[in-house]
Amino acid sequence: MFNTLKRTLTLGSLVFFALFANLSVAQTVQDADALAGPPDLLGIAERGKLVVAMTSFDNAPFYSVKDGHLEGIDVDLSEDIAAALGVEVEFDRTAETFNDVVAKVKNGEADLAVSKISRTNSRALVVAFSNPYVRLKNALMFNRLSLAQKSQGKDLGDYVREFDGNLGVIEKSSFANFAKTRFPNANIIAFKTWGEVVDATISGTVDAAYRDEFEVRRIAEDRPETSISLRTVTIGDARDAIAVAVPWNAPRLLAIVNQVIDDRATELNADDIIAMYRNSIAVEGAH
Repeated sequence: MFNTLKRTLTLGSLVFFALFANLSVAQTVQDADALAGPPDLLGIAERGKLVVAMTSFDNAPFYSVKDGHLEGIDVDLSEDIAAALGVEVEFDRTAETFNDVVAKVKNGEADLAVSKISRTNSRALVVAFSNPYVRLKNALMFNRLSLAQKSQGKDLGDYVREFDGNLGVIEKSSFANFAKTRFPNANIIAFKTWGEVVDATISGTVDAAYRDEFEVRRIAEDRPETSISLRTVTIGDARDAIAVAVPWNAPRLLAIVNQVIDDRATELNADDIIAMYRNSIAVEGAH
């Protein structure tokens, strides 16, 4: 009987110590993970830098090179996010299009895309998006002659809603997708660059160009002579949300990006951005 009790106690002790050991190991692993930080931030912390994708072409006042230095709204935001993470920022400017910028995040080539990126359903299938840091109305830029001939005295609002003419957009852009939904009757013609879209509108190759209100209004700043041949129409009920693209499996990084955006004093609108652009032009002209 004594031997049986002894064997039972010994077995119980072994089980106890085994359980205790397992719990200790589990606790040690948990503590180690806590000290190491969230998995989606480890790579950034280890390399000591945040890799941010931007297009190869400048897009002032969001990002552009002045006197050899990259500056602008998106540059400041990227630097603020890097500071919140306690690392430096490195800009990858090898992407040729806005979709290419998003692809860099999707493929793990960049930690973030901060490049005046519009949130779209197709992009949201492959990356996560932050809260918007800029919201811009959609706008059309009409060839005045074409507008006069084809609207034929119709109410302008009705003509825009039912627009079925030739509509110029940038290929592989968010507005190329928006146009299909917003203007289902239009003949959508894609061009490689915004400059080509504008030129095609002036020449009458397309009846109108479609983009956000800042980009449309900027034409009047860059090419004031075009006011003779072009007319801008802002679409009040359609907004373009500009946000940061984040890997879909990086929730802590997304939370930090949102925190940085939410801590900003105000959300910029088109008037703010146009004013910043004018100042940028003035400073550049002074050089």
